[in-house]
Amino acid sequence: MRLDTIANYLTKLEDPVRQQAMVDSYSLVLRPILIPACAYYLFVTWEHWQTQTGILLIMFSFISMTTALSFYMFHKHLTSNRTMSLARLEVHSLAMHLFMYLNLLSYLLVYDVQTRYIYFVLLAFIFAITGATARTVMISVPLSLATLYWFSTSLPSDLYAEYLSIIVATAFASISMTGLLRHAIIRQIDARLLADEMTAKAQSLADSDTLTGIPNRRAIFEKIDALIERGKPFWLGIFDLDGFKAINDVYGHSMGDRLLCAAVDRVMEQVSEGVMIGRIGGDEFAAILPGNLTEQQVKKLVSNGIESITSPYVIDNQELTVGASAGLSHFPDMGTHSTQLYEQADFALYKAKTHFRGQCILFEAADSEEMKNAIAIERELREGNLEEELFLVFQPQYSPSQKRVLSFEALARWENPKLGLVRPDQFIRVAERSGFIQKITGILFRKGLAELKRWPDDIGLSFNLSARDISDQTFVLSLLGEIMKAELSPARLEFEITETAVMSDLATSSAVLSRLRSSGCKIALDDFGSGYSSFEYLDQLPLDKVKIDRSFIRKVPHSITSREIVAAINGLCSKLNLRCVLEGVETDHEMAVLEELQPDLIQGYLFGRPMSGEDARQLIADQQQQNADHAVRYIQSA
Repeated sequence: MRLDTIANYLTKLEDPVRQQAMVDSYSLVLRPILIPACAYYLFVTWEHWQTQTGILLIMFSFISMTTALSFYMFHKHLTSNRTMSLARLEVHSLAMHLFMYLNLLSYLLVYDVQTRYIYFVLLAFIFAITGATARTVMISVPLSLATLYWFSTSLPSDLYAEYLSIIVATAFASISMTGLLRHAIIRQIDARLLADEMTAKAQSLADSDTLTGIPNRRAIFEKIDALIERGKPFWLGIFDLDGFKAINDVYGHSMGDRLLCAAVDRVMEQVSEGVMIGRIGGDEFAAILPGNLTEQQVKKLVSNGIESITSPYVIDNQELTVGASAGLSHFPDMGTHSTQLYEQADFALYKAKTHFRGQCILFEAADSEEMKNAIAIERELREGNLEEELFLVFQPQYSPSQKRVLSFEALARWENPKLGLVRPDQFIRVAERSGFIQKITGILFRKGLAELKRWPDDIGLSFNLSARDISDQTFVLSLLGEIMKAELSPARLEFEITETAVMSDLATSSAVLSRLRSSGCKIALDDFGSGYSSFEYLDQLPLDKVKIDRSFIRKVPHSITSREIVAAINGLCSKLNLRCVLEGVETDHEMAVLEELQPDLIQGYLFGRPMSGEDARQLIADQQQQNADHAVRYIQSA
C-alpha cells in the first residue's frame, strides 16, 4: 500500500462525520445482542442460586448480575443517546467483553471443567463481531484465545494439540469475520456518506443562486419561515439596483452578470454574522437581519450597503456605476407570515424608487391601507378583462394664435366591475410596480390609434409613456409597428414622458426616444419645472415640445415670480424651436394674464375637459364648421 493511500485511509478514520457513521452502524449491530445477552446472564445468576452456596454464590451472582445490568444499561444508553463518540462506544464494548470474559474465567478458575474451555472460542467469535473498533478486537480476541491456550497447556498432549489447532483456526476465523464485517460496514458507510454528500450538494444547488452563489429565493423564504416558526424577530429588506438594465442593454448580459457578482461581493464584505443575503431574481435581492435591531441601526446597516454598491466598478477597463434602493419590513411588528412581510418590504422599495431613490425606506402602519388597495388593484389587473375595461379620454390642446384645437392628449381610464372607476394615478402606479404597465400601454395605444384614424389628418394625438416603457427598446419598437400596421403618419403621434421616467437612466431613455423621433414621431416633456434638473433634459433629450407644470399656471394670477418663470420658459422654448404647452388653465382670469405672454398652446378645463372619443370627434367637427363659416364670411366681406 502506498504512503498516500495509507495517509488517506488514516485521514478518513479521523473524520468526525465518518466516526459518527461508524458509531451508528455498530450501534445497530450491538443493540440486538445486548438484550438476549442480558437475559442469558440473568439465567446464569438464577443457575448460580440453584448450584452455589456461601462465598461462591455471592461472588458468581455478583459477577453475572453486574454483567446483566451492565448490558441492559448499555442497551438503554445506545437507544437514547444518538451522539455517542466512537471512543466512548469503544470503551463500552471493551467493558462488555471484559464482563463476559470474567464470568467464564472466574467459573473455570474455581471449577476446571474441560468441556467449558470451548466457551473461549465462542467468546472470540462474539468479540470479533461486537468489537466497535479494530483495537477492541485486537485486545479482546487474543485475550480470549490466550486464556484458552493457558488452560489447554495442562491437558494431555493429544488434547493439547487438538486445542492448539482450534485456537489457530479460531484466530483466523475471527480475523476473517472481523474483516468481512468491517468491510461491509465501511462500504455501507461510504455509500451513505456519498449519498449524503450528493444530497447536500443537490440541496446546496437547489438553495443557491447559480450566478452569484448566494442563497436564492427558495432559501430566503425557507429562512423567513424558520425564523417565524421559532418566533425570532428580524428585519426583511428588499433592494434592487438602479440603472442596471441600461448596463445590460448597452454592454450585454455578460458584463451585467459580472457587475451583479461584483456588487454582491461588496455587500458580502460588510455582512455581519447572522445576516443572510439572497438573490430573488434579476437585480432584486433580499436581506434577512435577525435580532432586536432598532430602526436606526437597521437603516444604518442597509444604507452602508447601498453606499458600497453605488461606488464605481471597473470591469474590462469600463467604469460602471449603479445605484440601489431598499425597502424594509419587520417581524413581528409589521407582519406575521412571509408573504405579507415580502409584500410590505416590496411596497416600501417601490416608494423608495418612486420618491426617495437611493435610500432605505421602512414600511409604516399608514402604508397598510394603501398597500391593501394596491393588492386589490393588482389582483384585478391580473384577472380582469383589460381589453374591455380600459379606455381613453381625450383632452384638447388649443392654439390661441390659430384659435383651434391642434391635438388631443390621450388619458388612461379603467373601470373594473369590482373596483369601479379606478383613479389613473393608482392603477398606473400599481401596474408599473407589478410589471403590467406595458400590457396596459399596448392596449391603450391600439385604442388610441383606432380613434386617431377617425380624425382629420391635421389633428394629432399625444400619448404618455412610463419609465418601464421607455427603458425597453423592444417594446418601443412594437409601438412603432402598431403605427405602421394602422397606416398612420408617425408625425401625428406624440409621446409624452416625465422627468421621473428618464431620471433613472438618462442615456438609455435618450437613445430610445431618439429612435422614436427618427421614425417621425414627436417627443414631449411633461410636468416641466416640477423636478430639480429639468433644464438639463432640454439639452440631452430629443424634444419637440415642453409642457409647463400646472403648479406654476395656478399661481400666475397671484405670483409675479410664477408669471416670470412661465414667461421665461415660454420664451426659452421659442428660442429653442420647441412648442410649449401651458397646462391646467381653468379660469378666464388665468387666461387673461397668460394672453400677455403670447402662449403657444393651452391645455386645461377652460378649453376642454377630458372627453370621450365621440365628443372629441364632435369638437373637431364643430371646429371645422366654424372655420368653414369664418371662411365664407371672409369671402363674402371681400
